[in-house]
Amino acid sequence: MKQPKHYWAVYVVAVLVVLGAMSWLSLKAIELERAELMAQRRAELDEAVGAALWRMDVKLMPHLAREAARPHSAYEYAVNPVNIAGSSNVSILLSPLLTDRSEYVLVNFQVAPGDVWSSPQSPSPNVTSVVNTNGVASAQLTEWMGRLSELQERISYDDLASSLPSESLPKIGSQTDMNYITNSAVDIEQVQQLQQRIPQSGRAASGRNAQARAANEFVNRDQALQSFALNQKAAQTLQLIAPSSTPALEGVSQPMWVDSQLLLARRVQIDKRVVIQGCWLNWERIQSVLKAEVADLLPSVDLEPVMDTARTDVTRMLATLPVQVVVPAAELGVGPWSAMRVALATAWACLLIAAVAAGVLLHGVLSLSERRASFVSAVTHELRTPLTTFRMYSEMLAQDMVPDEAKRRRYLDTLRVEADRLSHLVENVLAYARLERGRDGKRRVQVTIGELVSHATGRLEERARQAEMTLVAKVAADAAELSIWTDESAVEQILFNLVDNACKYASGSRDRRIHIDIGNTGSQVEFRVRDHGAGISADEAKEMFEPFSKSAVQAANSAPGVGLGLALCRRLAKQLGGRLELKSTDGQGATFCLILPS
Repeated sequence: MKQPKHYWAVYVVAVLVVLGAMSWLSLKAIELERAELMAQRRAELDEAVGAALWRMDVKLMPHLAREAARPHSAYEYAVNPVNIAGSSNVSILLSPLLTDRSEYVLVNFQVAPGDVWSSPQSPSPNVTSVVNTNGVASAQLTEWMGRLSELQERISYDDLASSLPSESLPKIGSQTDMNYITNSAVDIEQVQQLQQRIPQSGRAASGRNAQARAANEFVNRDQALQSFALNQKAAQTLQLIAPSSTPALEGVSQPMWVDSQLLLARRVQIDKRVVIQGCWLNWERIQSVLKAEVADLLPSVDLEPVMDTARTDVTRMLATLPVQVVVPAAELGVGPWSAMRVALATAWACLLIAAVAAGVLLHGVLSLSERRASFVSAVTHELRTPLTTFRMYSEMLAQDMVPDEAKRRRYLDTLRVEADRLSHLVENVLAYARLERGRDGKRRVQVTIGELVSHATGRLEERARQAEMTLVAKVAADAAELSIWTDESAVEQILFNLVDNACKYASGSRDRRIHIDIGNTGSQVEFRVRDHGAGISADEAKEMFEPFSKSAVQAANSAPGVGLGLALCRRLAKQLGGRLELKSTDGQGATFCLILPS
């Protein structure tokens, strides 16, 4: 059945417009959601980074403060044999750097202009035995001397001097006061920087364990300051034993990267000579400890040296070391599904279902419109022929234009046949209309197969006789007394439509018999209506059960009818709890089978 193409064109254009608009909105919604989620993830990551920086700074603070608090005298002497005034004994004073060691320091050093390197941990051979006697192993001394040689090969005095910031050494009256104020200022400044960068969220996120770790670290810091006090006392002792002519001026210790090595160094002026003192920090050890410290916050964190602070994001840098925190991009990933995406998927599913439903509805409306047009055309043609016959024959009989009695009887028989034809047409249309409106007469009664066939045989034989054909009805012995619960008039109407079709389409066959065979299959009763006509083609079989499947042109070129009989029969059979099937179209006639529950 052909349908107007312009309706479908409008439908397709409308669907494409809606889908395009929905696609644009979906893309924008996904972009906005992704931006929001990324901002949220970045905020969470920044909070975690802030807490991690705080933990790492707290972890390093005591160790760096202890190294910054070393007095200059601790770098000058490994073993100091001197005579105390008024005593005949020789007193030996060891540098605290030999025994007070840190796991984060590879070696302490002092370098003077001209690349003159020394270290209290690399003593001269004549005092090595004295150092060994005081608890320092020879293997440890060898390791320190090797590290000092390696550092001397890598870095020069000029490298260190250019890396340290330009500053004026403080001018303070006494050696002791200057050392205490300078190194205490370094410690206080670092504490202030640390407190300023601790985020509130980071403090809250760290929990009790982080607070406990922080408390332990600050206890270690106090211990470092106590160690600093002991160092100062040792320096005072040295001043009493062998006072220098000019007090030393100490600068502020600065962490820095020189030749990819992490150092903590400062300038010290001794007798108008400026030397650089400091330590070589163990970056691999520091890095592993710091990563372990923040593994619960940033499992895949990485630490990178900062060579140029002007080009680095200071919010990701440690306050204690020139090191920045680097988080891989995978930390900012957005999950494939979210509430927004689920809502969009649901909206798309609903939109597609609505589009399909609208297409089905449009197809149904167009099909109904076509069927109605075909019905009106076919019914008009079916009504025109008998009405013309009625009018012509009635006028001839009314005006006594047929004097012959035999012709008058033949004309009257023709009028009766056409009246039956109109009655059958109207009956089918009304029955189909009742089914379309869902009205079921529900006139079901209990009746035997034999009674049902005998009631319908008279009308069926009369219809066959009008077509000059013979009706042969045969009921199986086991089915004649079988009782079924059904609508007798509906069954008779189905059989009459099948016999009527056989009379129309098999009227030109040589064998002019129409067979009705009734059998019992146990749980079902089968009514087979068979003729000996030309059969039904495959193309006709596809649409033969569709209502109003015959147009006016088809009705004019074939047997009369509007294409409603078989559709009505199938609907009636389904209403009775059975089915109507086309069993055979082999070129020797058509066989229809009505199957009803027994």
